[in-house]
Amino acid sequence: METFGGTFPFYFPKHYKYLYPEKTATLEAYQKATEFDHSAATAVTIGTFDGVHIGHRKIIRRLIEVGKKKGLEPTILTFFPHPRMVLQKDSDIKLINTIAERVMILEKTGIKNLIVYPFTMEFSRLSAKDFVENILVEKLHAKKVVI
Repeated sequence: METFGGTFPFYFPKHYKYLYPEKTATLEAYQKATEFDHSAATAVTIGTFDGVHIGHRKIIRRLIEVGKKKGLEPTILTFFPHPRMVLQKDSDIKLINTIAERVMILEKTGIKNLIVYPFTMEFSRLSAKDFVENILVEKLHAKKVVI
């Protein structure tokens, strides 16, 4: 299995696909929202998803339900490195999963799209308005956001 590494930047092909017989969806993983070139409308959830614990799984199930009900592609927007690693460099944050492990866990959930967005100081300065308009609406075609 190809890995994405534990340091920034990490690399994977533009359209890295996983197919599991028990799932109907093929996960497409993207390293940036700019690589996500789909015209389909999406339902999006946002978070680091470290550990992909029970709470995360509940959100993901809801995301898939909303996607099916509204005809939207379920999409996860996650960040790497973890925002605290960028914003609080002296913080000794311990992650449960590497980014590669997170991708492998998320691929088994039935999610259609996974965008692993590089979290940088520049990105952290993006206004909420610009984030919603430029990333969620313009790039990801989000019609619903599941929190």
